[in-house]
Amino acid sequence: MLSLSEHKRIAGGGDTDEVLRNKIVTPTAQGFLLVRDPDTLSTFLYNPASSDDQVIQLPPLRGAGDDPAAPAGCVVLLVEGWDDTFIWYCRPGDDHWNKYEYDIGSHVLLYPDNKEEDQIKKNVICSIAACQGKFYFDCSAKEMRAIDLSSPEPAFTVIAIDDTIPADGSHGYDEQPPCRIFLVESNGEHYMVRLLFVSPYEGGDEIDRASAHKMDFSRRRWCSVRDLGGRAFLLSQFYFGASCSAASEHGLLPDRGCDRVYFMFDRNNSLQSLDVKDETYQLRKLDDAPKADKAFWLLPTHP
Repeated sequence: MLSLSEHKRIAGGGDTDEVLRNKIVTPTAQGFLLVRDPDTLSTFLYNPASSDDQVIQLPPLRGAGDDPAAPAGCVVLLVEGWDDTFIWYCRPGDDHWNKYEYDIGSHVLLYPDNKEEDQIKKNVICSIAACQGKFYFDCSAKEMRAIDLSSPEPAFTVIAIDDTIPADGSHGYDEQPPCRIFLVESNGEHYMVRLLFVSPYEGGDEIDRASAHKMDFSRRRWCSVRDLGGRAFLLSQFYFGASCSAASEHGLLPDRGCDRVYFMFDRNNSLQSLDVKDETYQLRKLDDAPKADKAFWLLPTHP
């Protein structure tokens, strides 16, 4: 574990190293880690920042003392990666995970293995964020999709986006070369951050420019913003996006932590921060970080 503000390694709370050893770990935007033991198949939510090893037990995920109370209405959603088109979901207290295969369309590969015929590939869920009781994903200038898990069966819906440019010019969503899109929930608002890299076709690790947009649900429109409400957005590979207070007790410096987007590059142990107000960039090498193939953020469970 590395402290962003102290620029050095720090110890985790409780017996974090022992709890996570040889486990499959997935971060969440709510601060908990989703942990699965590949040997026993046991699954639980873990708060690494707590001093008493706070654990919320979940049912065993098969095929892929007093416990603290889970937040009311909590739903845990796990989206399979790569080419898989199904999700797992459950609620704390359930005796099993629910598996659901989805179909959100398909596309023709631009560079198929067989040059003589089109190769069709199913669309998969990438960046996703929970906001106002639903999970939103697949956002673009013209539409976005939502998953509602309030009923026994998941309900998928498509929301048409008004992509006309308003009189105040606040739309700001223009078509650009391939970029990475990250969705972030912050204080009940739904945001989208678009990162354009210097060499997008070559897998470059240097960000050329970025833009932040907030969804206006009443008008179904993305609005370009230069203000993140005094908070910081934390992004990392595999489409992870979360919002956190920029206060010093959360590991960010209050004089320069707010209204910034932070992105972790695990391949070269560096951190790039972008100020959305003045569009300035900073690249910081994390020389004390060990070699790793995955980097993610640890957030407070009550950010």
